[in-house]
Amino acid sequence: MQSTNEAFSRVIIDSQLIAQGWSLADGFSVRYEVVMEDGTRADYVLCDRHGRSLAVIEAKRFSVSPGDAAEQAKNYARQLKIPYIFLANGNEIQFWEWEREAYPRLVKTFFKQDDLERRFATLQVARKPLSVAIDLKIAGRDYQQNCIQTLCEAIQLGKRKLLVEMATGTGKTRTAAALIKRLFEANAVTRVLFLVDRIPLAIQTEDAFAEHLPDYPSYVLRSGRRFQDEKRITITTLQSMINTYGEYSAGYFVSSSRTSATVAFMESGVGCSSTLTVFRSG
Repeated sequence: MQSTNEAFSRVIIDSQLIAQGWSLADGFSVRYEVVMEDGTRADYVLCDRHGRSLAVIEAKRFSVSPGDAAEQAKNYARQLKIPYIFLANGNEIQFWEWEREAYPRLVKTFFKQDDLERRFATLQVARKPLSVAIDLKIAGRDYQQNCIQTLCEAIQLGKRKLLVEMATGTGKTRTAAALIKRLFEANAVTRVLFLVDRIPLAIQTEDAFAEHLPDYPSYVLRSGRRFQDEKRITITTLQSMINTYGEYSAGYFVSSSRTSATVAFMESGVGCSSTLTVFRSG
């Protein structure tokens, strides 16, 4: 595994793509050695099911950091007019929405084809969450609205990890529900993951979301079950998620970089009771 041969890295990259459902033999999903306008060649170009380019992969030797190819890959993406870049060496994968993010970031897997398609579609119609009104029937208290506003401002600035501390009885679930609705209405996210520390709380949250978010179906994911792709909100415990998430691509819950964030709601003086994980697309 310590080979420095780029061809060896590509063998691993091919297997990683196949593991995420990419067809390497249909002639249009994955293209190799794509010639650019300036005569250079992109190692891989990932396409949608109609053959339209979505992302470029720049492959490096196993011993070279994938990030070293960032500028080279950006040149390819600019010529192809595509928003997404993967940098890989067979051991590490980095993802970069280069027009919106300053730097690539580490991801566990390549994204599946439908995850990339969904992410790209969201990018075309997304609005700034701050331009969408907060549903005051869900979050009617001033401090709840201020919280949602502050969170959306932070997310829009590119912050990816946010913590909210609220006292018992102040409406954490309502605040989370109103935030989720705002992000959905802005087309900023397509899926939401809501983590809790025990199943009874997950069932309670599902009931609350059914009341406050009837247009966005939710379900409780139990250990050993599969994600319900047709549902918009997945509610589960951390342990169930750990047991299940490895079966899915890193892009399943990720939509667009500008609205991708993890928001943790902590009860004052008690500890973390729930985590709303909002991803911008994928």
